[in-house]
Amino acid sequence: MKQFQCELSWSASRAKEWERCQREYWYGRYASWGWWTEQPRGDKYEVMVHKCLTSLPAHAGDCAHRAIQRWFELKRDGTTMSTKELFEECVELFRDGWRESAGDGWKAKPNKSVHLDEHHYGREIPKERTDMARQLLERCAKYFCESPDLAVARDAHPDSWRSLETMDTYQFLGTKIYAVPDFAFTDGDTLHIYDWKTGKPREDDIFQLHTYALYACEKWSTDPEQIMLHAAYLGEEKVQSIAVDLNQLSEAQDRMSFSLREMMDAHYDPDVDDLMMENWVASPEPRKCGWCRFRGICPEVAK
Repeated sequence: MKQFQCELSWSASRAKEWERCQREYWYGRYASWGWWTEQPRGDKYEVMVHKCLTSLPAHAGDCAHRAIQRWFELKRDGTTMSTKELFEECVELFRDGWRESAGDGWKAKPNKSVHLDEHHYGREIPKERTDMARQLLERCAKYFCESPDLAVARDAHPDSWRSLETMDTYQFLGTKIYAVPDFAFTDGDTLHIYDWKTGKPREDDIFQLHTYALYACEKWSTDPEQIMLHAAYLGEEKVQSIAVDLNQLSEAQDRMSFSLREMMDAHYDPDVDDLMMENWVASPEPRKCGWCRFRGICPEVAK
């Protein structure tokens, strides 16, 4: 049987977690390690349950991503999906996840199921919020299927596709780096990388896209000056497209290096190393802690 080892790895989302609160990062990356060996289930299992919580907006965003992936898969098979059909796919995925979370369905496989933060903590979800989620999914489906801004992506021939929601890794500073471009394809000599966004624009979105450009350079030997990056804000109905700038790409790599080296200094293997909690400083702030999925078990949560 394969022996699992708690290895250090990096992604843009993990870096964001590290920067937000290193105690949150410890809960998310180390505190639940080995939960599958607990008999009976105990503290590690409880941390894992909290680790897998998701919010209502994040669930809606995931449903949009999965439905768009399905749109492309059907296109690859020679079938088209209309705006109405894409929206219905989004809604069905959303409802399936809601039912799983609201009942006991998530308990069978909590690490592979939808479990909403709002349900776990007993927060009321007013109808206005579910209506907003439905409206968001409707806007996303319409913009993806009908906007001229995304025509080049929709029209890309499957033979030109390089990535479709495919989780992959490459090595940087001897460490596994995760990259999951939502969609990438070539058009002549140009590689286009798309990231579907259902929330509002954030400064870190462009940094994340540049990490995907670094992935493309490493995995596909792409010339960085022939990469176009697209942050497609489906809910906002706009696309921010930028050509890779070598200086900005270098800055992104430097930021990755700094973040990764900080994580290296704190990394340990829970199976063999002593835990030093001073490496996992909490950053208790009401704004952060109020939505942290570990707030129910973290003793440092801000009141």
